[in-house]
Amino acid sequence: MKCYEKYPYFCSLKKHKEVMGRKRKEKPPVESMYATISSILVPDYILKDFDIYGANESEKRWVIEMREKEGLIPICLQPFSDVVFDGYCNPVDILSHSFACKPICLRLYRRRYKRSNRNEHYSNDYDFTLKGVKMVPELGFFLKEEDRR
Repeated sequence: MKCYEKYPYFCSLKKHKEVMGRKRKEKPPVESMYATISSILVPDYILKDFDIYGANESEKRWVIEMREKEGLIPICLQPFSDVVFDGYCNPVDILSHSFACKPICLRLYRRRYKRSNRNEHYSNDYDFTLKGVKMVPELGFFLKEEDRR
């Protein structure tokens, strides 16, 4: 005797992917989950100008590698048509926050530009940290509040 002959009710449920009258919850698109997780780990004002290129775990911390988005040419070079991308500046590491008992460090790579046939380089400047501290302002304010208690 076949399953559907012996237990027709249960077999019909499997055909319709329903359990006890409920439909299965659809899994959200990967892009949507990626965007949500990115905004949890990285402040929105950094995601506006940088894309995540990777994440690495070491024994002591997580490092999220980020690169400046294409096309963010420095203002002083915008009037010129002979601007070319010329690699990246040295990365800047910023402490974002802790997660799973390890600090999360954002490693930001700014793009470097120059005019073709010239050696003078230009890059955008960003003010992502508190003065004198290599951490995002939210973390600095949080630690300051905790110190007052």
